[in-house]
Amino acid sequence: MQIKVENLSKTFSPGMPYETRALSDINCEIGSGEFVAIIGHTGSGKTTLVQHIAGLVQPDSGRVTATLDDGTETVISEKGKAAFAVRRRVGIVFQYPEYQLFEETVLKDVCFGPKNQGLDQEAQEARAKEALRLVGLDPDVVGESSPFELSGGQKRRVAIAGVLAVEPELLILDEPTAGLDPKGHDDILDMIDRVKEDKSLSIVLVSHNMDDVAAYADKVIVMNAGTVVMEGTPEYVYCERGSELKDIGLDLPAGPAFLERLREGGLDVDIRKLGFEETAGEIVRALKAKRGKKTEKNAEQQNS
Repeated sequence: MQIKVENLSKTFSPGMPYETRALSDINCEIGSGEFVAIIGHTGSGKTTLVQHIAGLVQPDSGRVTATLDDGTETVISEKGKAAFAVRRRVGIVFQYPEYQLFEETVLKDVCFGPKNQGLDQEAQEARAKEALRLVGLDPDVVGESSPFELSGGQKRRVAIAGVLAVEPELLILDEPTAGLDPKGHDDILDMIDRVKEDKSLSIVLVSHNMDDVAAYADKVIVMNAGTVVMEGTPEYVYCERGSELKDIGLDLPAGPAFLERLREGGLDVDIRKLGFEETAGEIVRALKAKRGKKTEKNAEQQNS
């Protein structure tokens, strides 16, 4: 599924004292099988944008169009069976989704979506068990447990499994690691990345964590005050336009930020390195080059 957002605008409480312009003439695209991250300050419009993509909010103007693999185009916000069918292909996981768990067992909770799709009991459980395996949980071990007896990370996985069980083609995740410890944080993101590859999903990740975005995203959409201010690969956004990011108060990932400090201190480094291994490798290269130049200079002085 491909998504195209065209000239999208939204104002909440128009004409009222608390009128808020949430989105202003937004244009962006999400390719089939693409991992797209949306970043920006709180209040920049990230959540409102993904709610429009999921068809949960009606725009004031503009539109969101979904193109299916067979080439069929549908405006998500329209009424009618076609738009409803497309919206059912979009799964969205809000912040702290474990607060939405409610059934007496894990298996029943994950079956909720397939049940609403009209599947019989056997098909529901097959979908639920596959989804639990996708998120790294053994349905034979946790299936009959109460979801409220699980750890925070396990609850988060169960909630995500409940969305995956409806077999979406586009998965939207709004701060999916909020409140988790570092290991749970990394485990959830690694799991999401594996699911993307296993199921050939398109992923939209809303995040404040620049290192996560640099590590996982194919494309980054940067929002500020309800507008898209830049869009491109992580390398382009963080390395080519990093100064603009800082101008709107956003941080660089740890790698480029550290390399930038080293360059300001006189070390000749290339800041276009996002991962920790790439960053370490660039520091080693620059130090060796600096040592080599120093050795050459000493040799020239001795010869003279």
